[in-house]
Amino acid sequence: MESSLPRFQQLRRTEPTSNRTLIGTVVFMGLLQVVSSVAVVLHLTGHLQQVTQTGPTLVETSDDLRRGESQRCPKKPREVTPSAHLPIQPPSGHIQRDIQDTMIHWDHAHGHLSKIGYHDGRILVRKGGLYYIYTKTCFRYYDQVEETLLESESHAPGRRGASAEPSIDREDGAGAGAGALLIQYVFHERHSHNVPLKPAVLMKSGSTRHWQRGHYHMCCQQQGGAFPLGPGDSIYVSVSNSWLLDPEAEGSYFGAFRISR
Repeated sequence: MESSLPRFQQLRRTEPTSNRTLIGTVVFMGLLQVVSSVAVVLHLTGHLQQVTQTGPTLVETSDDLRRGESQRCPKKPREVTPSAHLPIQPPSGHIQRDIQDTMIHWDHAHGHLSKIGYHDGRILVRKGGLYYIYTKTCFRYYDQVEETLLESESHAPGRRGASAEPSIDREDGAGAGAGALLIQYVFHERHSHNVPLKPAVLMKSGSTRHWQRGHYHMCCQQQGGAFPLGPGDSIYVSVSNSWLLDPEAEGSYFGAFRISR
């Protein structure tokens, strides 16, 4: 009887400890569940970012981003603009004095042609659109030109008694003293069923010059404008008194380029 009393007292002492342990465990599990729930909510709302790195991280630079975008969206090849720039073709041999309108021929071998053709003094349009057309022609006069031309004329067959003395005034109006009419035209040719239509004047510029003997004279005519051209159309330049043209490529040229469709 005496031995059973201490055992009962020992059981009563261990019972509160077990209760406290059980309560602590329940409270801990509750707190853990609350923390887990809060973490899930924050993660879903974007307030919590989980960063887990097991190795070195590759940081993309702006070049990498641009390269990736270009691979995903390849750029279309840049369209080449039709364009032409042609210097004047230097005369070969004897210069024929002519006051009438004469088409100028251009040195396409030393010029620029891109998506545009050239034939017999004409720029040929391959792709229609709105084109800016420009041209510049320089005329020059000095005694050496006049004397050379007159000397060659005096030795021409069928010419007898021609004076070797240079004459400025001439009946045909080509002489400088009589007033040289310097006119520049830009023509536009259309084709209908492969038949060329009558050329139309796009631009015109001119002046009359009274040049004196014993002096060097130069006059330049320059024009430019935007005009619609169709496939197969052609443009060319014509001038009066073409024998006075300056043969330098920097002074006389002809060109065009497309500015819109």
